[in-house]
Amino acid sequence: MSVCRPVRCLFASASLPKPASAPKRSFHASAPRAARKRRPHYPSIKAEDLKLLNQVAETNYPKYDTSETALLEKRYTPAQIVAIKAAETAIDSRDIVTQGRRRTDPWLLPYEDDLAEVDPVTDHAEKLDPSDIPGSHDFKDVNEEERDEAITFLANENLAKMFPDGLPEGELSEDTQRQLEEAMGTAVTQAVLDPRASFRVKNVHAAAALSDPRHSIVMPDLPRIDNRMVRQTRRLSSEEEEDPRQKRLLQYLNWDKQKLRSIRVKTLVVHGVTNQTRMGKIRSLYYLTIAGNQDGLLGVGEGKSTEPDEGRKQSVMAAIRNMRPIPRYENRTTYGDLEMKVGATKVQLFSRPPGFGLRVQHLIFELARAAGLQDLAAKTPRSRNKMNVIKATWEALCNQKLPDEIARARGKKLVDVRKVYYGGSVH
Repeated sequence: MSVCRPVRCLFASASLPKPASAPKRSFHASAPRAARKRRPHYPSIKAEDLKLLNQVAETNYPKYDTSETALLEKRYTPAQIVAIKAAETAIDSRDIVTQGRRRTDPWLLPYEDDLAEVDPVTDHAEKLDPSDIPGSHDFKDVNEEERDEAITFLANENLAKMFPDGLPEGELSEDTQRQLEEAMGTAVTQAVLDPRASFRVKNVHAAAALSDPRHSIVMPDLPRIDNRMVRQTRRLSSEEEEDPRQKRLLQYLNWDKQKLRSIRVKTLVVHGVTNQTRMGKIRSLYYLTIAGNQDGLLGVGEGKSTEPDEGRKQSVMAAIRNMRPIPRYENRTTYGDLEMKVGATKVQLFSRPPGFGLRVQHLIFELARAAGLQDLAAKTPRSRNKMNVIKATWEALCNQKLPDEIARARGKKLVDVRKVYYGGSVH
């Protein structure tokens, strides 16, 4: 092997052609970033356009001058003046011109509004009481002649407000004639409903208060608009037939309707039942309802009827009538752990410390909330029939063994049974 060959290859390697690189495939349809022209993030503004923009901004939104600042100081406090100036400085008027847009919807708030006047649409109107009316408040009903005269006067007054330049005269077009007829009908309707057409008073201030909207709600001494629909509604409400079951229940409990409305009532079980008779299958609905005052009273009632409303009313009345006191430790949980079995259902209730909450199933949750329990845990290890779960929970809560009963049964004192002296706490 010749020695010159490796040397010749060594010195000739620089002049040898380089092998062609493998072509690279492009997986993008767009050109590479190096080949694209970079676009600016925002359009550039020329100096001439900027000058025009500044002129428009200064024209539409000028700064406060000395006279305007003096007027603002009369209306606003110094702290508010400082806040207004800070807000004006923070907002660039050029941004308002380029980015701002005026609202055109019916509920727009005008930009020029200084909020110094009350808007009857968006603002709450001021309310006044009878003490704001000087003089006497003696009102009298008007007769037919005085009422017709008052309606005519008020209708003309309303028309004058609608047409300040006077009523259109001469030959009228169809649209103008229609608008005039609608305006006259509206004016007469407003005049009939105006209290000034139904009552007469010598005191000028009291007469003005009849049509003043500031006296519309908090004016029990002034008469109200009493039309036929109001009288009919009042008559129907007063002649409403009272439920005889509710009347008997109130007599039995010696309660009033207000106290009865404070009872929390909820229907937990509703299903259909069928009774086979010689006349065929008679289908009815079964209701299981609970009732409680959320302060230590709880009741369960059942009802069944072919009419849905009748069966539910039966269950509600039975639940309220069956309410019994529920002993509560510290008005929040039970006295120890409870267990009750109804049929194949067994319910286990466990007392818990403050803040534990009601970690139970939904049926027991409703019972505990109606009874006023706040900290409770429960298990239903066997059958979970809804009716049996409700009845077992109710029986367990009503038949709790209290510490004083246990103490008497053992012949000991209450503090010895609770393993704590006065001022202590057990859970």
